[in-house]
Amino acid sequence: MKCWKYILMLCGCCVLCSCSKPTQEAKFYDYNVIAHAGGGIDGNIYTDSLEALNQSYQNGTRLFDIDLRFTSDDEIVLRHDWTEVDLGQPEFEYLYHIERQRSEYLQEQIPREYLPTLEQFKQARILSKYTPLSFRDVVDWMKSHSDAYMVLDVKEDAKETYTWIVEHFKENDEMLNHLVVSCYDVQDLEGVLKIYPFKNIMLRQYAVYPDKFDELFSNCNKYKVKAVNINLQYADDEKIKDIRKAGIKIFWAVENDFEEYKSKYLGDGVVSDWITEDEICNLIDKD
Repeated sequence: MKCWKYILMLCGCCVLCSCSKPTQEAKFYDYNVIAHAGGGIDGNIYTDSLEALNQSYQNGTRLFDIDLRFTSDDEIVLRHDWTEVDLGQPEFEYLYHIERQRSEYLQEQIPREYLPTLEQFKQARILSKYTPLSFRDVVDWMKSHSDAYMVLDVKEDAKETYTWIVEHFKENDEMLNHLVVSCYDVQDLEGVLKIYPFKNIMLRQYAVYPDKFDELFSNCNKYKVKAVNINLQYADDEKIKDIRKAGIKIFWAVENDFEEYKSKYLGDGVVSDWITEDEICNLIDKD
C-alpha cells in the first residue's frame, strides 16, 4: 500500500467518510473542497455566479466560498471586488475612476454611495453570459440544495454584514445553520457570535496570523473551531501536524493543480477554482 494511504488513514479519515454518499446531516468539514468564488466555469474565475454554483454542485461540491459586498441601497450581493477582477461589465467601468477609501479590512473600499444599486447589479450580466447573485438569491438556491454550505468571505464590515443577514433571515434557522462563518481575526469572530450563535466556524490563518500557529491553534480550541483556511506557503511548517492531530480540518488555499493536491495535500481539504469533490472521491474510491 502506498505511503500516502497510511497518512490518509491517520489524518484524513473524514475524507473517506465523505466519499460515501453524504447525508443531510453531514458537517461542513466532512467535505474536501471549497469552491472558490463559487468555482471556476468555462475558464473563468471569481464570477460568484449562479452558473458557477450549479456546475460546482453538479460536480459533487457542497462547500461554496462566496464573496459578500453591499450595494448602494444596502443589499448584499456576491462580488469579490468591483475593479480588480475584470468581469466584462461595462456598466461598472465608472468605478475605476472613484477614489478608494482606506479600510481596516484587506482591501480599500469604494465609498458605498458610488456603488450600483441591487437592480443595477442584477441587470449587468457577468462576461455577457453569467447570472449575478444577491444574497437573497443564494438563500432561495439553498432551498433546493439543502445539503450545501456557504462559506462567507465578507469583504466589508463583518458586524454590519452578519447583522444584515440575521435581521433578514432570523426565522430561517436551517439556512443559518448552513452558513460557515469565515473570519479573518478573532475580534470579528467574537462580534459575529454576539449577533447569532452560528454553529459553523472557520478561521483564516493567512490574513492575520501569518506564521503564528500557536495563536491560531489556541483560538481554535477556545472557540471550538473545526476548520482552518491556510495559505499554501505554510504547508511544510511543523505546526501543521499539531492542527491535524487535534482533528481540525485544514483547507489549503488556493490550489488548482489536482496532481499537486494529490501528492502533497491529500487527506486535507482544499479551496479551489477547479478541483471538485467528485474528483477527490473518485481518486480515493479507485485506490
